[in-house]
Amino acid sequence: LNCKSDFLKKYLHKVLTELPSCPCHYPSEAVYSTVHIFDEKQGKTYRWRDASGPKERLDIYKPTAKFCVRSMLSLDSTTLAAQHCCYNEQMRLITRGKGAGAPNLISTEFSPELHYKVDVLPWILCKGDWSKFHAVRPPNNGMQCTENPTEDVYMNELEEAREY
Repeated sequence: LNCKSDFLKKYLHKVLTELPSCPCHYPSEAVYSTVHIFDEKQGKTYRWRDASGPKERLDIYKPTAKFCVRSMLSLDSTTLAAQHCCYNEQMRLITRGKGAGAPNLISTEFSPELHYKVDVLPWILCKGDWSKFHAVRPPNNGMQCTENPTEDVYMNELEEAREY
C-alpha cells in the first residue's frame, strides 16, 4: 500500500483501465460453467467463472457477499490481472463496502501462490480495514450499477472498518 514503485503504478493503471466491467447482476450460469459476457467499454467478450466456492472464504474476505465471479485470462490479455466482482443475496453487484470485489493483480489461473502474496496478503496487512485496500484497488462499477449497499449501510461499514 505504501509502495511507490513506478512499475507498480503503471501496472495498476493498466489493470484498472483494461479489465472488464463487473456485470450488474450475478450471471447465475457461472455456477455451472464459464460464462461469456460482452463488455461494451472494452469492445470485446470476456470469459468469467464463479468465485464463490469454499476456497474463496467469502465469509472472511468478502462478508455480505453471497456470490462472486472472476474474469479469466485470454490470449490477448496484456496483464496477469483478473476482475473480481461480488454480489448480495439478490444477485446485485456490491459496488462498495466490505463485500465488494476488487481487481486481482495476479489471476488465480496464472498462479494461486502469487495471487495469495500479491492480492490476499495486502488485504490481511490492512487488518480487516477494507477501506484502505479499496483506496488503492477500488471495486469496479464501470457499468454504473445502482450503488449497493445503501449510503447508511455503507457509512456504518466504513465506521466499523476504521474502528476495528
